[in-house]
Amino acid sequence: IAPEFVADGYLLPAASFSDRARLFRRLREEHELKYPVVLKPNVGQRGAGFKVIKSDSDLNNYLSRVPYDLILQRYIPDEKEVGIFYYSLPGAKRGEIFAVTQKIFPVVVGNGRSTLEELIALDKRASLIAKTYLDRFPDARNQVLAKNHVLRLVEAGNHCQGCIFRDGQHLFSHELRDRIDQISKALPGFFIGRYDIRYSSNDDLRRGENFKIIELNGAASEATNVYDARNSLLDAYRTLYRQWELVYAIGRANRDRGHRSPGVWSIWKDLSSYRSAA
Repeated sequence: IAPEFVADGYLLPAASFSDRARLFRRLREEHELKYPVVLKPNVGQRGAGFKVIKSDSDLNNYLSRVPYDLILQRYIPDEKEVGIFYYSLPGAKRGEIFAVTQKIFPVVVGNGRSTLEELIALDKRASLIAKTYLDRFPDARNQVLAKNHVLRLVEAGNHCQGCIFRDGQHLFSHELRDRIDQISKALPGFFIGRYDIRYSSNDDLRRGENFKIIELNGAASEATNVYDARNSLLDAYRTLYRQWELVYAIGRANRDRGHRSPGVWSIWKDLSSYRSAA
């Protein structure tokens, strides 16, 4: 479905270390996946387990620590990322974009004198979650960064991992809406959720061109513009309430169209499976 707009990914099921390593190498060869690549849990939350794999050593360390089902995904090097929350009422001719979130990946710039830990401490915002960043670079903590060397502190576009979220409504366009709607309409049973997208040019994004979907999150996801620190708590709740009104309206419409709700036991099994992998 719209392969030109999707970063291809492949399942790496839970298995022995050697079996998964062999499958990893086979998938890389078959699909011409060069380092770096991305590994992440097939069922995950808040960016946990996301890792950019740059070498065989990275792979071995990751597979030895993470035993459950994984997704091997082509790495998209584009520096810009957005979260686009989309919805379409069952039977509607066209869906809509509910919210756009611009994601900012914080960096530190070396001065030739200060260690990574010192540079983070000097940054007013980064210092607030210094441990999150420093745990990501254990070997570089006490390393002096060369002058003008730029180190990106976050790879996963997730606020829990230290990414900065801003309301991105200025990136909205009718062309982008129509492109997201076209892609969504080709997904059977999909009516609401958030696309995480990487791209290089704001103008291209507004034209609905030259971007890659790296993740699609369903009805349980949120419009992440609520995490813009410039928003009030009341504004965030208003956005979430509007979102959940849409979720319930879509559910009601689907029931009216003859779809059955899952039973309590089915929900409990899904919840248990999710918790065990999270």
